[in-house]
Amino acid sequence: MSAIAEIAETRREAPAKADRPSPRRRVLDAAAQCFTRNGFHSTSMHQICAAAEMSPGALYRYFPSKESIIIAIVEEERSARVALFEELDQAPSFVGGLLEMGRKLFSGELPFLCADLGPEVAAEAARNDKLKTMFEDVEAEMNTAMRRALVKGQERGEIARNLDLDSVLLMINSIGDGLQIRKNLEPPGALVDALPGLGVLLTRMLAPQSAPRNTESTDIES
Repeated sequence: MSAIAEIAETRREAPAKADRPSPRRRVLDAAAQCFTRNGFHSTSMHQICAAAEMSPGALYRYFPSKESIIIAIVEEERSARVALFEELDQAPSFVGGLLEMGRKLFSGELPFLCADLGPEVAAEAARNDKLKTMFEDVEAEMNTAMRRALVKGQERGEIARNLDLDSVLLMINSIGDGLQIRKNLEPPGALVDALPGLGVLLTRMLAPQSAPRNTESTDIES
């Protein structure tokens, strides 16, 4: 069983191993539901208390603010992010590995709350210095792993060596962010169904270009 599968299986089994989740787990799960339903900025600590069936005093014992809850969620899912990028790093092709990551995320095979809350966290990070620092750390970690996979793709000959990798990273991150926003707007399964077409586009954009045909000499010879 892969690291990704083990993480997903552990999360699915966790509720069955205890009659009631721990107070900390209840807060994180309740906050995730509220953030997803109402957005990060519009969710109050009172709403999280109600969803967790917990008094404010009990909740604040674990988390003093919404920011601390988001940071805990991100840290909790760090192992999942690491496992995803390890699989990308070991994939036989960069685009193929990227599409497999997308399939796991968009199909729900790997419950990944940070991906669902990505746009909300990014928007709040622009207004909140503490979240901005965390967000930038996560982005840097992912970009380092992505760049390593891109370099391997160049070494295999599937990605043009003259491409600026910073520009490629910006393009791929922008596509990923856009897909996360579309996820809640499209019918279930639509993004997974669209992945093969996305793979064709990415392959064409990243592949080394063949030498242009000399049309003038061809016309003369004909």
